[in-house]
This record gives sequence, C-alpha cells and structure tokens, in this order.
Amino acid sequence: MSTLLTLGRSDHGDAVVVTAEGEVDLATAPQLAAALAVAGADADRLLVADLSKLRFLGSAGLAVLVTAGTDAEQNGRSLVVVAGPECVARRALHLTGLDRVLTIVDDEGAALTPGTPRA
Repeated sequence: MSTLLTLGRSDHGDAVVVTAEGEVDLATAPQLAAALAVAGADADRLLVADLSKLRFLGSAGLAVLVTAGTDAEQNGRSLVVVAGPECVARRALHLTGLDRVLTIVDDEGAALTPGTPRA
C-alpha cells in the first residue's frame, strides 16, 4: 500500500464513510476504488467519500468517483462526496464538470444529515 494515500472507514447506521487523505493519482486510485467498492457493498443506503483532506485528485481518482457513483445508483444507494470549498477535490470536480453530476457537500455532517441540500 502506498504511503501517498491513507484510507479510513467508519459506519454510521445505514451509511458508510470512506475517508481519503493524501494523493489520489494513477498509482493510488485502485486503493480508493477498492475501498469504495467494499464500503458500497456494505452501505444500506448511503456511501460517503470524504475527500476533504486530499492534497491531489487526478483524473484516475475522478474516474473512480464516477464509477462509484454509478455503482451506488445501480444498487439503489447514493454516493455523496465531501469536498469543502477550499478542498483540492472540489476544484478538480468543478473544473471537470463533475460537480454537476455527483452530489457534493462541504462536510461529513452534511453528508450524513437527511434532507441536507447538496451542492
């Protein structure tokens, strides 16, 4: 496992949160993909990808998010991405237009609160 990316997981009722800290690039994207796939299979309703502590999010990581979102939707779940306003992930999602495709919130609390408006 690469030291460039640290992954964590926490369970919150019918939601599972995967946290990523460091860099998601071509070398580390498979780690994030695997963590999201396992967590997505365990989540009853909601999968949260907390990217607020990333220093870099490359195209391979963006592809992982699109795949995770599609997989969640096909299995009757939702994917919510945590990427605060100053987060590098937010910038990458905005520049690619994925902020119009994926559900993005500023913090984990908003992701786990039912009825929270999604940005």
